[in-house]
Amino acid sequence: MGKPRMIILIRHAQSEGNKNREIHQTVPDHRVKLTAEGRKQAEVAGLKLRSLLRPDDTLHFFTSPYRRTRETTEGILNALTSSNPAPSPFPRHAIKVYEEPRLREQDFGNFQPGSQEMARMWSERAEYGHFFYRIPNGESAADAYDRVSGFNDTLWRSFGDDDFASVCVLVTHGLMTRVFLMKWYHFSVEYFEDLRNVDHCEFVVMKRSKENQKYILQNELRTWSDLRKEKAELREPESPIPVRKKWAGYQDGNDVDARKRQARRKNTADMFADDISDVQSLEQANVRNDDMKFRGTTESITDPEPNRRFHSAVTPFESSQPGRNKQPLEELTIPDEGRDGGGSRSGAPSRSGSHESDEPSRHTMRSSMAMALRGQLDASPSPHRARADALGDQSDVDDEAS
Repeated sequence: MGKPRMIILIRHAQSEGNKNREIHQTVPDHRVKLTAEGRKQAEVAGLKLRSLLRPDDTLHFFTSPYRRTRETTEGILNALTSSNPAPSPFPRHAIKVYEEPRLREQDFGNFQPGSQEMARMWSERAEYGHFFYRIPNGESAADAYDRVSGFNDTLWRSFGDDDFASVCVLVTHGLMTRVFLMKWYHFSVEYFEDLRNVDHCEFVVMKRSKENQKYILQNELRTWSDLRKEKAELREPESPIPVRKKWAGYQDGNDVDARKRQARRKNTADMFADDISDVQSLEQANVRNDDMKFRGTTESITDPEPNRRFHSAVTPFESSQPGRNKQPLEELTIPDEGRDGGGSRSGAPSRSGSHESDEPSRHTMRSSMAMALRGQLDASPSPHRARADALGDQSDVDDEAS
């Protein structure tokens, strides 16, 4: 007969191990039998096979020696040779069945350990790679590939027999089906690991081409990458998460101009830089007046800029009465401006009566205020001043020691 016109691979029906994996802890893998649902699946598979065959076809079955695959083969043969609903053109005695140990399932190592250990192994296998990972006391998919390669060579040689059947049926396991296709069609390791398992009693059909005598795979194999794409397409688009805007309305916060516009707490000396120059000018004028009075002159030195506003050396009331005698600079009094001479520790003006004393303290210009105007207070080792400079405008906590 020569090469069969069709090669069909069938995965076994549902077994008790597929329904309850813990059964492998007490029952050897090769003794696991089919469930009631699995026996029905095998009969349905026999009817399907019957619809694919021609009346003149001959059959050769190669089955794994495991109990679940042998029971699947029997269920297929019962439905295939049954006279219900019509007489079958395939009598049971005309069908050859061979047990082929090289088609057995991948060995998972005698009795399998508990669920936690198996879960650890599956996780480790997924990280290591399904093809090369060897189960402890068992096999890797690469080991199964080696024995399937030997079976493929034997099968190919048997195609030369004159009495070889026109249809070859292999009843095996899920992983062995993929390994068989990998060897036959020269799949890469990456593609093998991307393949999903075939379903119970699913048919994988290879038909011989009349043009080149090669076997063409009729199935579109399912892959994990395709499944991920399908799920991504079906997934509803997620509502975008609003992005929190930063200062100045810029998302990336790179508005340099806005950064420059931000209010910053100035150093006390910087704040009173203009006033210091004014006070120094006024002091020089007083010195000159005193010197001229000492010489007996009546010439007075006037302010070079009378309209300029002094910080606190001359009050508005005094500037509006030019005929009134002005107090000497050393005797002018000013309200307390805070612990750092420029307001509160946070840089904000102190409210009236905020000092610890019931009576507002009075200082002369040459005391703390004069020191602040000259920048001498900045060099003071006071812990309050150090705290004010460190916290700046963000300080709103009172010091327990103050």
